[in-house]
Amino acid sequence: MGFAFSANAQDKRLKKADEIYEAGEYWRAIQEYTAALKKIKNRKQKTAVYFKIGECYYNIGDYKKARSNYRKSVKVDDYERISTIRLAEIEIQLNNFEKALEYYNEVLVLSPGDSIAKKGIESVNIALEWIELPTRFKIEKARYINTRFNDFSPTVDEKDGYDHLYFSSTRDESKGKKSSGITGEKFSDLYVTKFDRKQEWTDAVGMDSINTIFDEGTPCIFNDGRKLYYTSCQAEKGKKVGCQIYEAQKVDGEWMNPTNLAIVPDTVSIGHPAVSEDGNIIYFSARMQGGFGEADIWYVEKGDEGWSRPKNMGPAVNSAYDEMFPYLRNDSTFFYSSTKHPTMGGLDIFIATKNEKGRWVSENMKPPFNSNGNDFGIYYYKDEDKGYFTSDRKGSKGEDVYYFIKPPLEFSLTGIVKDLDTEEQLDSCAVLLFGSDGSMFRDTTSFEEEEAGSFKFKLKPKTDYVFVVTKDGYFNGKSRFTTDSLEFDKVFEYEIMLETFNKTFEIPNIEFEFGQFELTEPSKHVLDSIIKILVENPYLIIELSAHTDMVGTDEANFELSQKRAKSVVDYVTSKGIPTGRLVAKGYGESQPKVITKTDLRFPFLPEGTVLNESFINTLSPEQKEAANQQNRRIEMKVIGNDYMPSLD
Repeated sequence: MGFAFSANAQDKRLKKADEIYEAGEYWRAIQEYTAALKKIKNRKQKTAVYFKIGECYYNIGDYKKARSNYRKSVKVDDYERISTIRLAEIEIQLNNFEKALEYYNEVLVLSPGDSIAKKGIESVNIALEWIELPTRFKIEKARYINTRFNDFSPTVDEKDGYDHLYFSSTRDESKGKKSSGITGEKFSDLYVTKFDRKQEWTDAVGMDSINTIFDEGTPCIFNDGRKLYYTSCQAEKGKKVGCQIYEAQKVDGEWMNPTNLAIVPDTVSIGHPAVSEDGNIIYFSARMQGGFGEADIWYVEKGDEGWSRPKNMGPAVNSAYDEMFPYLRNDSTFFYSSTKHPTMGGLDIFIATKNEKGRWVSENMKPPFNSNGNDFGIYYYKDEDKGYFTSDRKGSKGEDVYYFIKPPLEFSLTGIVKDLDTEEQLDSCAVLLFGSDGSMFRDTTSFEEEEAGSFKFKLKPKTDYVFVVTKDGYFNGKSRFTTDSLEFDKVFEYEIMLETFNKTFEIPNIEFEFGQFELTEPSKHVLDSIIKILVENPYLIIELSAHTDMVGTDEANFELSQKRAKSVVDYVTSKGIPTGRLVAKGYGESQPKVITKTDLRFPFLPEGTVLNESFINTLSPEQKEAANQQNRRIEMKVIGNDYMPSLD
């Protein structure tokens, strides 16, 4: 009889604990389950309680205690799969991605093809990729808001640089003296801080005209700061009352007249309001019949007879998982948080925009907005790429508010100028930068030893650039690049090698038929590069010289070389280069080539060898032909850098 009474009392306690759990009061449920656990002897029933306690701790974000309880429930068949999945999700929250993959693979052994495990593995791999490739946004803690308590769900009344920032907090100053049955912490209140004329944030103060001894949170400013929507979770003894959306008006600088909008019956819990620009649509989060699973995003529309019945936002936003904390920016971009795939862990912030058919399309916002922790409650400025959001990621003291901004793109050009032959850095070089927007900038390479030869420019986005490097006694250097279509900061780095005028250049691969002076077509293509140099160096005057081998008489070779030099000059002038910049000179066989670098194909012609007649006569017939081929060449030499074009 005594045992039956004890079992009956135990069942009542578990039933009470289950009711508290279903009502979402996880902290209270933990106390009831823990007390009941001491009396339970049945292993299966005890495992079920361990699992429920794990779920409670998981929902309030105490992942280490949740993990401890899931490890106890994972040993029983009925709970092995779901407990292993939860353990994987916890390892993600704790930034242990490799361990999470191990757990998901264990699930696949238990249940081959398990969709949750497969999506979990995919999410982990995607998260690891995203971490390596974050977006350009920068984030930092909003230290002027955060405390050691939970500070969350910011919203801003934008006031031309003197913003009022509203948020929720469980800090000590909050009105309620009791603990929340959900978290075990103090009830949250609404607070406001203002950016004053000293360019500083004032101390946050509670909005005591509307705060109560229960939870108030998730504020939404409307109508240029004259109206406020928020969530309030009032409680009445003996009644099951859910959280509701309230509206307050600003009267003489104070928030007054808090009114329950009665969007749904009191027994249904809703929250996290977001309002369209005209005030005729309110979006919110709720667990209601007709949804896709857990919490969904719903909306109501204002009509002549008040608010419509709630409508679900549909599968483009909602899933079988939690969707919460909606925010609408300029009626065109919808933000919300979800635990659905793909997620980096916990709640991730998603962004939804409408496609050409007017349908919402959602996308995970990736790092730095999202982390392996819970990320939610975003506010995005109307006309600027900045705002706030909430996260309990690593480094946070519970839930903290973070500030984000997309800084202007920064591009720059840096370079160093060197002598092509000696590789020494060259100072006193003029660097001219030309932009497609009509801009022109000039710099001079430094004399200072550490920075000798270097130059630097700041650049604009979406601009094509050309820069030219000049120095007396050197050919100009030139390059081009663009900042168009670049999505991240970039430093363009160049090493410019300038070649001195003070030497003779052989122009390779200029060929003529034997004994002829007409250029072949391939040779013309080679000369086009010389024409480019002359265009880029408009004051140069050059000598184009032709040289022959020793075959034939001196007179014949001199005449042939002069004709070949003239043929080269004629081609260059035909491309628009003035004749006054060119001198044709034939040297016949009078200037044999000096080998400046050994060619592996001709090891018998070492560096320093002069290919004169006496040397060539010592070679074999095949070697003689190779040496003669070396002597048959076209060369270029700068003889002036002061060409002045004719005024005619």
